[in-house]
Amino acid sequence: MSFTDILRAEFKLEYNDMLRRKSVLFMLIMYPYLFTLFALFIGYAGGSPEVFVEKFGLNPVLYLITSSYILMSILASVDVLLWRPLYDSENGTLVYIISSPVNRLKYYIALPFPRYTELLLMGATSILPVYVYYYGLEGVLLSLLVITLIAVGCVLMVPFAIFVAGVCHRVGESWRIINIVRPIVMILMGVYYPRFYIPLIGYVIGSLIPSSFIVEIIQRTLLHLESNTYLLLAIAFTLFFLYLPASAWSIKTWEAKKVREGVKIS
Repeated sequence: MSFTDILRAEFKLEYNDMLRRKSVLFMLIMYPYLFTLFALFIGYAGGSPEVFVEKFGLNPVLYLITSSYILMSILASVDVLLWRPLYDSENGTLVYIISSPVNRLKYYIALPFPRYTELLLMGATSILPVYVYYYGLEGVLLSLLVITLIAVGCVLMVPFAIFVAGVCHRVGESWRIINIVRPIVMILMGVYYPRFYIPLIGYVIGSLIPSSFIVEIIQRTLLHLESNTYLLLAIAFTLFFLYLPASAWSIKTWEAKKVREGVKIS
């Protein structure tokens, strides 16, 4: 089975499921707004938006809608890699995947691709109208830049997510570990609080995550801060290629462990 065949199968699975459950599509569009409204509610209850503007130099609505879009986009593309092994295990299909001749790294790299098209829709319905409202026609170009960077960030996140998934699933009750790891990764990436404002140790650890540099580029662009964009992109792509062999090893050792234990099919 070629990489194209895997992609075709994943697109059919994802979009048939979305057409069957239209509420998923609705929530996909609404999530960035819900997160933003919740954060604004908490913020207005505890302080003034002027304080936020003074500290960050940006309207809180713009900052939060962007952060919410970043969060949902990365989670949408990463979660399928973290949770699919558990899904396959519960449905009894894991044994067939492990015994199939398909290149495992290609298989897991293909999984998030349908979600990339969904994040384009999410960007068009969330940050685009908000940016146009605040920036006018300039907001169209800015939103396209942010959407493009996020798409790149989601792709760069794949080997890291595969590596983390392989490590987590080698441990018992991996779902507990995943639920702990996911929010920690989002914090270290600086999705809601910029990495360049957190303590040095947090910045260094967050630098092990490829997409954290893409998030930093977006935030520096919005905040009009000086940014060495090409250097940050170079580091992000370097980490992407470094994690490729690590992710292949992670999946291989996890599957070897499952084979030794015996894969449950019921």
